Amino acid sequence: MAYLLVMGGLALSVFFTLGWGLICATRWLAGRLPGASRQSARRSTRRTPARPKAATRSRTRQTTPAKAPSEPWRLTCWLARWRSPLPLGLLALLLYGGGRLVDYGMTYRPQAAPGEFHGLVSSLGWAAAALLILAGMNLLALWRCRRQ
Repeated sequence: MAYLLVMGGLALSVFFTLGWGLICATRWLAGRLPGASRQSARRSTRRTPARPKAATRSRTRQTTPAKAPSEPWRLTCWLARWRSPLPLGLLALLLYGGGRLVDYGMTYRPQAAPGEFHGLVSSLGWAAAALLILAGMNLLALWRCRRQ
């Protein structure tokens, strides 16, 4: 059972990585097509927020001196375009959960589990935590760049 769980998790991660790479490559190639610039221009015009009326703007300027929001940093914009940490983090979390389940099941076997297996499960947990923190930062960067 442990073998099936570990090998199934490994096969799942390999297929997920290959599928993710194929999707990214397809999006990149679709962006290189001749009509792709018109589609991106239409998307950007749809996402622009509505401007307040002139009378409302003049009243708010008289009552409170509003400071214009600053531009997002280049690192923030780069992180907002990078959309891979969330699916990879969720996959790593799923693999970590399966590894912990296998680790728990191996404690009740008559044979001892390999020592490296415990280290592998622990490092997979830390990698999942780091990827999920990076995914949270990615979502915050996406929110910051969309506000602009």
